[in-house]
Amino acid sequence: MEWQYNEARTRIVVEPPKRTKKITGHRFSSVLGLNKYQTPFGAWCEITGLVRLPFEDNKYTIAGKTIEPKQIEYAKQKFPNIKSCEEYYGNSFPEYQYSNFKDLGRIFDGVRDFVSTKSDGITIVMDGECKTSSKPQDWANNMVPVDYLCQGMLYAYLDELDRILYVASFLQPMDYNNPENYVVTEENTIFVVKKLKDCYIPMPHYAPSTSDEFKGDWATQDIQFGGIQEAIDYCEDWWKTYVETGISPEFDETLDKEYLDIIRKSKPSNDNELEDICSQAIALVKEIELLKVSSGINGKEKELKVLEKCIKEKMIETDLYSCNGYELKESKKEKFNEKRFAEEQEKLYNKYLEEEITYRLTKKVEEE
Repeated sequence: MEWQYNEARTRIVVEPPKRTKKITGHRFSSVLGLNKYQTPFGAWCEITGLVRLPFEDNKYTIAGKTIEPKQIEYAKQKFPNIKSCEEYYGNSFPEYQYSNFKDLGRIFDGVRDFVSTKSDGITIVMDGECKTSSKPQDWANNMVPVDYLCQGMLYAYLDELDRILYVASFLQPMDYNNPENYVVTEENTIFVVKKLKDCYIPMPHYAPSTSDEFKGDWATQDIQFGGIQEAIDYCEDWWKTYVETGISPEFDETLDKEYLDIIRKSKPSNDNELEDICSQAIALVKEIELLKVSSGINGKEKELKVLEKCIKEKMIETDLYSCNGYELKESKKEKFNEKRFAEEQEKLYNKYLEEEITYRLTKKVEEE
């Protein structure tokens, strides 16, 4: 996918995508700036299809997948109307396995861990999420980590349900090595039930609909809280502002490094100048190879040095690390700033100045 920077070089711009990913439970908290693993820019990259980070299972994700069926069976003892998604959808499960809400035709989607059903004429108004954690303190006093809270809130909203059940199991370090041996008990597992109407989450300071250009600034002082409808409205505005226009939220060089590194492996579509310079340099390299056995090579090598210096400067300027066979590799080292030290600590600097004598041998050319 072709891309370019905006004029201020703080955003990525692409052609508005015809096909997009949706805002899932995981991306819901990302768009709201509440996911510690992904920024709004990262969510935008995945939704537009510009970047999808490769996913590899680790011991934590493997443990979660292995223990989840055990959690559901354990929860059924207290909530007998619970069904796993496979049980709930039956023969239609393959169709809905990765898209529980595709029939709604909205920008939201996701996969629930389990679902409740109707019983005795009473609607069991509950969606469910199974979580594993090594930090029980995050769930103290009936609290739910905010990214998990967002996920459950979205799914309950889409299902038009008013309660969310969280099943949280707490693991010891050795449990991650052998999750198949983990036994879910009341000593290591808790139930947390939240009413959707009572769930409030921190909201961004500025919504796209109320500012000329949304900055992606999250509340750090005077935190404002909103319920599910405010969050849904915000995400729908965010979608119109960024996804439908193809203009990203502002990126952060540190937090979004993984995404930016992948994006910058290809050149911006509006930077033909750099490509032209690289092509000239490559052609010159080939010409020098042919001239190695003849005279006149020194001038060509000098020309190549000038071009390569220009390529380096242009790559640094455009944050591009690869173009037409040239790669820019970054290295960092500490350097003593002698000039600054001399200005700020003049007396100390002069105290340690020592005279150094050097000699240079030259040859005098005698005139004939």
